[in-house]
Amino acid sequence: MQLITRQEIPKDHLYYRTSSPIYKKYLELSNLKTIPVWYNQFWWLKSILWIFNVAKFERIDEEPNIVKLKQNWFKRWFVIWVPYTRIDIPRWWKRLLINSYFTTTWFTILETEDYYKKWKERAKRARKKFLANPDLTIKELNTFDFQKIYKEAKISQPFKWAFMKYHKDASNLDEKWEIRNFVCFLWDSPIAWLAVLDYNWNSSAHLVSFITKEWKQNQAWTWLIDYWFKSSLEKNIKYINFDHLRDKFMTWDQQWYTDFKENFMDYKVVFPDSYFKIV
Repeated sequence: MQLITRQEIPKDHLYYRTSSPIYKKYLELSNLKTIPVWYNQFWWLKSILWIFNVAKFERIDEEPNIVKLKQNWFKRWFVIWVPYTRIDIPRWWKRLLINSYFTTTWFTILETEDYYKKWKERAKRARKKFLANPDLTIKELNTFDFQKIYKEAKISQPFKWAFMKYHKDASNLDEKWEIRNFVCFLWDSPIAWLAVLDYNWNSSAHLVSFITKEWKQNQAWTWLIDYWFKSSLEKNIKYINFDHLRDKFMTWDQQWYTDFKENFMDYKVVFPDSYFKIV
């Protein structure tokens, strides 16, 4: 796994939160107004008590147009700007010390059918183990069955219902079948779930995932990831994005999942700075 600068991110690989039409609709469902910038990118705004307004430009290189903001919407603004690759920040923007976004992400590039040869040795061994286990199967399911099976499993996980609601709301907005749902079964019992979001015609990102106690001894998550990689390659998807990973603003209970993801990633990217203006 290699740490690269933001300027080294491939030009055709966009961070999904600011380029996915589904995520844009999800924000609108959450009572946020979205404004297009260019291509699939957008920024959002929120009014607080109809007095104060927050606008956020996340992973967008174009400087927010303050004049346009003041001309078309309310006058009292707190504007947050998180650049994507740009480092030459214009004057009068102040660094925001309070975290307002996820700063760290990793991605990998699908190049050949031997994608797994780039994985860490631990992941390679896990892949061999599940390939030799005839009791494990993976099924690709619709949203209803994916959620139904998970609810029936009665798993206790932090933020379970929040993630389930997020998955359901996003899936209800999925008009182009861009969300894929995978479930791993041990015999007839589900032991691991993974939902991914395809976007920008060439990328696929982690959306939500759930596990049972049996997943680890059977390497179920590694198999789900392998299935995700293989099926994405068949769809001519080039980039696999694991979305946000633990940074200094997140709790330590997120570290084990970050360590697990690291087994499969090519590149780590950090977005260390965000800026703000009050206008």
